[in-house]
Amino acid sequence: MGRPGAEVLRMDRPENCTEEAGYLEFHEAHIYCVLHRAPDPIARVLLAGPFASERHYSYFPWVRWARYLAARRMEALRFDYRGVGESTGRFEKMSFGAWREDVEFLAGWLTSRSPRVPLILQGIEMGSVLARKAFTAGVGDALLLWGAPVNANEVLRRPLSRHAFKNLNQRKSFSDYVRELESDQSLEVEGYEWTSRLWQESFEFEEPPARSDNAIASRDSGKPVRFVKLEGGPASLLKGSAMGYVMSHNLDLSDLFAESFDWIASALATPLESQ
Repeated sequence: MGRPGAEVLRMDRPENCTEEAGYLEFHEAHIYCVLHRAPDPIARVLLAGPFASERHYSYFPWVRWARYLAARRMEALRFDYRGVGESTGRFEKMSFGAWREDVEFLAGWLTSRSPRVPLILQGIEMGSVLARKAFTAGVGDALLLWGAPVNANEVLRRPLSRHAFKNLNQRKSFSDYVRELESDQSLEVEGYEWTSRLWQESFEFEEPPARSDNAIASRDSGKPVRFVKLEGGPASLLKGSAMGYVMSHNLDLSDLFAESFDWIASALATPLESQ
């Protein structure tokens, strides 16, 4: 991975763990990634983040979680989807299918690294939908999901509701904006141009009825699956508000981190012991 510039972050960076920021070329675009290296890793975790509008609200906890993993010998990779954040590409040209391809491409890149160790797909919010789609297609050895929505349309409704509330002076309701998207019109929402195609596609990216049943999901896939509801303090990671952004800096996420890490270690205990 290239290194156009080191990332300047100081949030409890673990000793002996380096962080490499750079770009990976994919479909004539460049995906911005940060690899949280771990010495002699026992596993690797691909962190599929939330939708573009929610990215900055969960940014600090996402970095802290990556560092938590790296400090415990689990190498982590976080990234910006094409058309979002530091990655190149035009957002309005992207789709949920394209972002799923980003997840699968980066999973393949992580899998190709040495030494070969188990790969965990983890998603939060929209990333949960994309990670599960990739996992169902056979990517990864285990799946961990935080705050998984029913479908991708649920992901879009939160920022669209904020947009409607902030623009009450335009005398348009949430339903008015939905009708615009359903009538083949584009709409700028929080700095991103949404297309009617993106809105329609969001209904296709949905979860099965038993989406939150760990036992059923694990049995059906033949691999470990864990759904974690974000309630109480951790729910601020997805609130998408100024208060949520402020809270995300100082959230006590020790229980969420510890529980999630313990589950990963337990889920991979057998294959890890056999190496």
